[in-house]
Amino acid sequence: MRQKISMRGPGIVVALLAPGVALLLAGCGSGDGDEAAPERPSAARTSASADAPSPDPNPTTPSESPDTSSDPADPAPDASDLVDEAFGAARVVALQSNLRYIDPALGAPEDVAKADAQCADLQRNVAEPDQVAARRFSTGDHKVTKADGNRINTLLRNTYCGR
Repeated sequence: MRQKISMRGPGIVVALLAPGVALLLAGCGSGDGDEAAPERPSAARTSASADAPSPDPNPTTPSESPDTSSDPADPAPDASDLVDEAFGAARVVALQSNLRYIDPALGAPEDVAKADAQCADLQRNVAEPDQVAARRFSTGDHKVTKADGNRINTLLRNTYCGR
């Protein structure tokens, strides 16, 4: 048997939707004040006030330019730059996680720079790349084996190098 959804009254729907609509409308048209139109005089000008020039709220002389030192050199970053930055950060985190999977001692932030250098060596077809990776990722406290160097190179070739 089907049960019919009961709506006891339109007041329930309005009560549920009203806060969302209120929040949506509250955000519309509220600016920082930077976008606000300049104030307009509300009183009609008299003959005495028409003769006097109105004071400029931001007085500047023609030889003086407005202060632009506080303006950023670049405009706000566009969405594609933010997406590229997010993907780059995700790639770094994935690299660190995969290096930890190969060897728990790996995956430190300095290993990202080592991975970049290893990618450059892989692109140049350096001799003994597995041994180079093992030496590069080894530290004084931890030695990386040649087999782990091979795993690191496979990881870098398949996921990190070439961007």
